[in-house]
Amino acid sequence: MDAETPRGSNMIEGERLRAFVEKIEQARSEKKVAADLEKAILAEAKSVGYAPKYLAAIVRLRAKPPSEREEDQAMMELYMAAVGMARETPLFRAVEGMGVDVAAKESILDALKLLAPVDGEITIKVGSAPRMRLWRDKEGVRMEEVPDTPAPSSAAPGPTPSAARARPGDDAPDCSPGEAFDLGREARRDDKPVIANPFAWDDPRRRRWDEGWRAEDGGDGMGPR
Repeated sequence: MDAETPRGSNMIEGERLRAFVEKIEQARSEKKVAADLEKAILAEAKSVGYAPKYLAAIVRLRAKPPSEREEDQAMMELYMAAVGMARETPLFRAVEGMGVDVAAKESILDALKLLAPVDGEITIKVGSAPRMRLWRDKEGVRMEEVPDTPAPSSAAPGPTPSAARARPGDDAPDCSPGEAFDLGREARRDDKPVIANPFAWDDPRRRRWDEGWRAEDGGDGMGPR
């Protein structure tokens, strides 16, 4: 009897179906290996005094675009202030970010509240302080912290399953370490996460790309500034 699956108008192509099944099995196997490796790394970090849950949190933060990280931080602070869990109101922190003398903060706050229109709203942004929106209703002056909205960029097609499994270095550009630094800066300007580094782990250009990203960001790439 022929071992090959018979084919007909109402039959499934066995070899083709088997290929898909094996691809799924391989993907699951690779996922389990990666999960086990991550557990081993966290265990090693714990053995020298680091807290695994905070390491995992940093990894999640680094995977987010900077604009998303900043929005998450701003919204969390806003919600905490609303339920009384924050020591200072968002507007007070905004004034603090202006470098105003402590004794003058309350008067600055009062002056800002007077600017709130009866029919409309104003938005205030000074330096690195949070962007604040003020408006007036029947209960008085209201305010909220609003995240900065990144400039719209042309939508790129989503990655294919094979691209999603690509390892760093598979599509690394042919460039010098100095050019890798510039590519890192450009990636930060394009709101790409720090883990978007295209160079292999042992490639010296990987560090230069990372340095360029952090130089443009003004932070260390580990989390919100």
